[in-house]
Amino acid sequence: MKTLFTTALVLTSVSLAQTSAATPPAMDMPPVIKTDSATKTVQVTFVAGHSMNNNGLNYNGDAKGEKTLTVPLGWRVEVNLNNTGRFPHDFAVIAGTALPASPSTARLAFPNAATPVVAPAGSTAAPAQFVVNRPGTYFILCRIGKHAQNGMYVKLKVVNGAKAATYQ
Repeated sequence: MKTLFTTALVLTSVSLAQTSAATPPAMDMPPVIKTDSATKTVQVTFVAGHSMNNNGLNYNGDAKGEKTLTVPLGWRVEVNLNNTGRFPHDFAVIAGTALPASPSTARLAFPNAATPVVAPAGSTAAPAQFVVNRPGTYFILCRIGKHAQNGMYVKLKVVNGAKAATYQ
């Protein structure tokens, strides 16, 4: 009887240990881009604070300009911003060859090329829609505090003659 009790106790302990030690499944990344060449539209989903890369200051886990969204000149861009991170974030497209000293007051590269600030932990911003009407390279960055200066940015390249949008 003692052996049966010990075996049951060990099996219960192992089962409880596995249950409590289990990590929740990783959040699936939404599609980053969806293009429609017929309407010259690209829908982009960015997830702010997706992982702990760059201490959570990232879009879809990307930071410090390591990825570039390339969009054909003249296309409409529709941005959805979700925030799974620990801090409030936003999304803004800013012109320039260097990060602005004060992103919160920097002029947008295109009219309406920004989302409202999104609260942390699972919130979503109202979509931003804008037309990329000038070729060039721009910053997509967070204007909250020093997030951009601490690496929360990727790049936007607007290309004359491109046929589709990419994110690489």
